[in-house]
Amino acid sequence: MSARYLLRLDDACATMDRRRWESVERVLDHHAVQPIVAVVPDNQDPKLRYEERDPAFWDKVRAWAGKGWTVAMHGHTHVMHPTESELVLPYYKRSEFAQLTLAAQSEKMRIAWKMFLAQGIEPSIWVAPAHSFDLLTLEAVRKETSIRIISDGIAWNTYFDHGFYWIPQQLWSLTERSSGLWTVCLHPNSMDESAINALDAALGGRYRGRLTNVNNIALRRRKKGALGWLYDKYFWWQWRQALRTA
Repeated sequence: MSARYLLRLDDACATMDRRRWESVERVLDHHAVQPIVAVVPDNQDPKLRYEERDPAFWDKVRAWAGKGWTVAMHGHTHVMHPTESELVLPYYKRSEFAQLTLAAQSEKMRIAWKMFLAQGIEPSIWVAPAHSFDLLTLEAVRKETSIRIISDGIAWNTYFDHGFYWIPQQLWSLTERSSGLWTVCLHPNSMDESAINALDAALGGRYRGRLTNVNNIALRRRKKGALGWLYDKYFWWQWRQALRTA
């Protein structure tokens, strides 16, 4: 099998479930896995308030970066509003950014970016909360940050579009694939002991040696390609079917 896998850990923030995050981190360290970690710089989302704010949170983020984890900017406050805007990825009808004006989105992006820089961290990747953003969001990212990589999109491999390199994110668990690059999105805040043990077993078993990191991914100015577009159409067909039967 030539498929490669990349892990992404979402919703790291000052109010995260530290015990669960530390458990996941131990597993990844044991298997020498370097994920993308999507950091919410100023969480105001009550659904992500698992603990009181950790005064040492940014020390933790710097430690992640120091051992080769790729830090991503995961929105600003993670507080979302309903939206009927045309989204780049039509997962949900909610977003932290879509439907806001370019000026409003730019302001949020600027504040979030400055929070990272004030901590000596320069994220290299954008991760939108709930995968929900519009084309103005991308314009705001380009205008207010140095980020030129998006962790999202449906494809078989990396591609270039709207002035950004895209590392597709298509899975929420390690799933066998024959070829391509597959980002698996995990949410440590909601992973119980059973899920963490299963991740440990998978990384030490059939997926051993098949994980990569962002630094080892070749980013090229190429289109999505025929296989990528076919998978894109199949993915969204499956998504619509699942919504109908939910």
